[in-house]
Amino acid sequence: MVDLPGASAEQNRSIREPWAHRHHLFFLACAYGTSWSVWILAWLIARSTGLGDLLFNERLVWAALFEPGLAGPLFAVSALAVTGVYGPMVAGILATRADAATDLHVLGARTAKIAVGARWYVRLALILSAVAVLPGVLLVAVTGVAADGPTAARLGLFLLVFLVFQMLTSGTEEVGWRGYLLEKILPGRNLWDAGWAVGVPWALWHLPIVIMLFAQQGMPPAAIIGSLFGFGIGIVAMSILHAWFYANTRSVFLSIVIHATFNTVPLSTGLLLDESYLAAVLPQLLLWAVVLIIVKQSERAASPSTAT
Repeated sequence: MVDLPGASAEQNRSIREPWAHRHHLFFLACAYGTSWSVWILAWLIARSTGLGDLLFNERLVWAALFEPGLAGPLFAVSALAVTGVYGPMVAGILATRADAATDLHVLGARTAKIAVGARWYVRLALILSAVAVLPGVLLVAVTGVAADGPTAARLGLFLLVFLVFQMLTSGTEEVGWRGYLLEKILPGRNLWDAGWAVGVPWALWHLPIVIMLFAQQGMPPAAIIGSLFGFGIGIVAMSILHAWFYANTRSVFLSIVIHATFNTVPLSTGLLLDESYLAAVLPQLLLWAVVLIIVKQSERAASPSTAT
């Protein structure tokens, strides 16, 4: 539930849980502690042993599919780093057990809630097409395919495998971010407030892994700081979008699908481009446009003059 239609600001504020509630802080401590420990450990192992740069996300899956020669210590340490994404899921389960106001069975039911109505899957498909697929098509049409870009067959196989990989790895973050934290944050808050309340800690959670990735690309400190800001703003937009879908469906499964697909499409498009950063920047700008429209419509629907 978000802001109650027709309720006063004071009434909505009265049902809000404080952002710094001890259970919320416990969740964040578990999520950050688990993930950051794994990421930093993997990074230190790679640095101290001279294994080379860790393989993140699409590079790891691409190597597993098409570069068997990379199998070995570097691949193993990179796989260890991937397990850090399970921190929010672990934290969500632990926080749910510790919080008397939540229930593991209910969390499990929301995580397995596939049937949310065809219209929500249609809306997701339309937003994904507008925000991620269309920009990729336009970029490829304008800039052309990179000389070392993958063949259609390889790209198709990669897309399928990487989507499943994302569902089973990064997508599981949603058990914590949406299944626990957003569920607790939503009552009495509108989409904008709830999106920022979850989006900021979600963005900060990514800090170690994103800094490692940017550092491996040889970016100077000033560029890393600027890129972190842009990345964080994009995460907040995605958090608001998640809040809209979740408030209307109470489905963690749908959140997992959203997370996995938005991770898969821009990264896969980047494989076709010489300047892969364009495949990430343009979708973020379009995502903010979509989010602002959704927030405006939600505010209009929740206002006393339009409530029924």
